[in-house]
Amino acid sequence: MKIHSTAIIDKNAIIGMNNEIGPYVIIEGHVKIGNNNKIGPGTIITGNVAIGDNNNISGHVYIGNYPQDLSYEEGDTYVKIGNNNIIREFANIHRGTKEGSTTIIGDNNFLMVAAHIAHNCILGNNIILVNGAGLGGYVEILDHAFISAYVMVHQFTRIGSYSICGILCKIAQDIPPFMMVDGNPALVRGINTVGLKRKGFIAERREKIKTAYKILYRSNYSLSYALKELKNMEDYEDIKLLIDFIESSKRGILLKSPKNIMSKE
Repeated sequence: MKIHSTAIIDKNAIIGMNNEIGPYVIIEGHVKIGNNNKIGPGTIITGNVAIGDNNNISGHVYIGNYPQDLSYEEGDTYVKIGNNNIIREFANIHRGTKEGSTTIIGDNNFLMVAAHIAHNCILGNNIILVNGAGLGGYVEILDHAFISAYVMVHQFTRIGSYSICGILCKIAQDIPPFMMVDGNPALVRGINTVGLKRKGFIAERREKIKTAYKILYRSNYSLSYALKELKNMEDYEDIKLLIDFIESSKRGILLKSPKNIMSKE
């Protein structure tokens, strides 16, 4: 254990083995930190925060602060962070807003400089948030998504697995899995071909996803009719994932253009 002499650690905190805690770090409240973590200078971790193992947390990160929610009332709310995450300087992660609720970050995520994770967000695994990306409250991001710099995501929005958002996007509706989104207002431009290749999707898988994209975004079908067509392909796991995401959407999915989905029953 390497704890700098200027670090301030609450007596209620539970700190595991082989952690490195840098200068002027403040750990206060019922914080629980696992093993083999690095915490850089000036970082503050406060409140009911649980952090797993092998995380690299840079300097001047703030984890567990009050949510930016006018309805918030003082109480027991939480932040839970998994394993093997990289959290760069000036990132901030806010606790849940309603009593007993939690902001959750999974494993193997990379949160770059000044990323903002608001209250009650849920992040899966292997997600990248580039510099200045901001998530409103209750945003959910599924595994392997890529959020570019200065993307702003509206509260309660969901971002599907293996999708990518281009720089400076404004995201106000759900992004289906595998899609590539760009522009302001953001529109679906195609599938995330480069990302899928990097994740090991073979040509046959990518072709099925491309076919599904064409049904959704190039056919001029209504969404209900497009879903019927997609269900002819739901024996493929990727297409089933896409269908399930769309059917569970509460905000509606992002379109290719304002006139994209037209009735053709």
